[in-house]
Amino acid sequence: VKQSETRAIAAKRITSKLCPYDFEVVNVLKIRCSDLLPCLPSTQTYYLITKGRLARANGSNLVNSIWMSFERMKTAIKNRELLGLEPYYLLKNILERQQVNGWDDFISGGQIFEESILQFIDCKQPDPNNQLIASPQEQLMGSAKFNIKIQERIFKEFYSYTFPSEYMSFQAFVEGMDNKLSTGEKIKIQAYFRAFDAQQKSYLTYSDYLLGLAAMDPSTSHGGAPAEQRCRYIFRFYNLKNTGSMTLEEFRQVLFILKPNVLNIRILNNENYNFNRELHTDVYTLRAGKTNNDTPPNSEILSAFNSFNVQNNSLLQLTDFLNSVGQLKYRGTSVLFRLSTNVQDLLRMCRRYKDVKTDNQLDRGQSNVNYEIADHCVTLKKSGTLAQVESLRSMNRSDQLSTTTENALRNLPRSPSEEIFDRKTVATDIQDLLRFFEKRDQTKDALMWTPSAFINLAKNVVSLCREVREIIRREPRCVKLTSPCYVLGDIHGNYQDLVCFEKSLWRATPLLSPASFLFLGDYVDRGIHGLEVIIYLLAAKYQCPKKVILLRGNHEIRKVQQMFSFFKECIGKFGDILGKEVWDSINSVFDVLPLAAVIDDKILCLHGGIPSPTSCPGDFISTVNDVVVPLIDPENESPLAWEIMWNDPFSIDTNTIGQIPNGANGGFFNNTRRSTGNYFTCEALLAFLDKNNFTHVIRAHEVQQVGFKVQLSGRLLTVFSSSHYCGGTNEAATVLVDSAKLRLIRLDTT
Repeated sequence: VKQSETRAIAAKRITSKLCPYDFEVVNVLKIRCSDLLPCLPSTQTYYLITKGRLARANGSNLVNSIWMSFERMKTAIKNRELLGLEPYYLLKNILERQQVNGWDDFISGGQIFEESILQFIDCKQPDPNNQLIASPQEQLMGSAKFNIKIQERIFKEFYSYTFPSEYMSFQAFVEGMDNKLSTGEKIKIQAYFRAFDAQQKSYLTYSDYLLGLAAMDPSTSHGGAPAEQRCRYIFRFYNLKNTGSMTLEEFRQVLFILKPNVLNIRILNNENYNFNRELHTDVYTLRAGKTNNDTPPNSEILSAFNSFNVQNNSLLQLTDFLNSVGQLKYRGTSVLFRLSTNVQDLLRMCRRYKDVKTDNQLDRGQSNVNYEIADHCVTLKKSGTLAQVESLRSMNRSDQLSTTTENALRNLPRSPSEEIFDRKTVATDIQDLLRFFEKRDQTKDALMWTPSAFINLAKNVVSLCREVREIIRREPRCVKLTSPCYVLGDIHGNYQDLVCFEKSLWRATPLLSPASFLFLGDYVDRGIHGLEVIIYLLAAKYQCPKKVILLRGNHEIRKVQQMFSFFKECIGKFGDILGKEVWDSINSVFDVLPLAAVIDDKILCLHGGIPSPTSCPGDFISTVNDVVVPLIDPENESPLAWEIMWNDPFSIDTNTIGQIPNGANGGFFNNTRRSTGNYFTCEALLAFLDKNNFTHVIRAHEVQQVGFKVQLSGRLLTVFSSSHYCGGTNEAATVLVDSAKLRLIRLDTT
């Protein structure tokens, strides 16, 4: 809504762009608003009701519109054709009001929908002595440890998949559960949806989704009230006809095999495929650790079924099931309906929702960022280097703060920003040691250590690695960044070039730059100062964790370093025992480094190249985020990570088209130059970009004579940030991503 605009005027302005025919705005229905949903601060969604000429509305200008009567809409809900239930309830409300008061009253009657408000469920721990203190839902929240913060995160995820509806369709549920279920469990997605849909509306509310995830969380207890709630989900999961009564056939296992490609087609088409994985067989196999081909004897199945006191109609009722499990007459259900990982570690936003928000954020001045005054004053020298940092509360002056401001600051706790300039952190100790290393004095040349420095240096490096590892471990495997951002490629132990970049781009500290700094890996090996390069970057990461992002390259792997120089470098500088400890500490950080980054949701940055469809069949970001952490042996633990670190673009400048084998899989084929990883063609790159909604790829991994190379129809950019590599004559470069441009910057190191 623009300034001096009412909601109705804004609605008319927006609708005029969407409806090319004559219309009249009848009503504006606000269904979500940021002041009522603080966890979605920039989101507002409106429904507009317009009245226009039906004949023209049915014309060619609205070919994507579908008109539905109330009865047709009921059928659409049953067939899961709608994105959400809002059209149904809207039309139902309109028809009811029209029947009572007529159409004219509806036009002037104001809003007919109340705004949706996010309702939290209290997170209460079960009390076996007083079950009445908390409701079953509250005890389920408490057992799953779903506090308000986690509930907000689940709501964000839920809404990102349902946007702009507030109901989750089956297809949205399939997308939302994709990273939560294993491949074997995904074929049961219909059963999971049935279990979540307690109200049998064919669509889920946020509460349905929240409670279902709580029931599946591995930390949720299978005793007391939480167990009863879980058993209700378990019963619906195996009750194929969803009648509330389970047959013997639903209780036993019926062998049923679906080929993966057929299954995927059926899920996408929302077909009701016949899936029979019955309750007792799953208990039998999961508890005993047996394979899915092992089935219990029929006599055992019948005996277990009859233990529920089944009546003459041979149907197991929900109440009988709950009583038998609660009285421990039937055991083993605790292993059913479980996720393998805590829910809070699996939450992710839908990319579609992020794209919508990005498209609508046209005016950054209206963003809901809460600014505050930093509590430090920084003094810079003429050269641009940092001279002094003073706290506003302790400056030796009396005129920097007003009396009221001084009183307000006095009662504030120590700010996190003070830690960045704290002269007593392990990061600043490392930086002081590096400045000593850089300078020449009476005892040593520049870029040299004295023998007495190594013991203190080793101790600080080990401590720094321990701290930074915990910072990086909390980052996703694919980091999301916003421009402006500098992207640097391979450095390979070239400390002199790194210092040149510092003097050119972040002379004082990265914190005082408006840009972020993304490093694409290969910090060690080849050059003689791999140790100094990596501890410099780790210290910067410690001080500016959101400004400095470090990705993993193919030289951040133990086996590679032992083949090249970094392992020998650590042993040579610190000795066998201390050198091995330092090397292990640094590699413990490499084990948790992210593998990729995306700038402004469009520019993919990684070390080597895009992965093949074989290692990354789904969405790139979500698939990368699923890579195990720590990743100690990428070659054997993650083919996806290995390809990201090793793959190269296939360029006709250095190769011939005839080198592409006939059997190339989607434009990917063996990288014969490296004897590992794959080449990928321009066609493979364009298909990958289109599939993941990226526009360009920035990568490193290959030395370039001028420091960079634009390749593959201008959609891929290779950057190399170490000059005179291995004694050569190449230059170093960086890329600045800013203002919708990829700006190439070469570094003059002469």
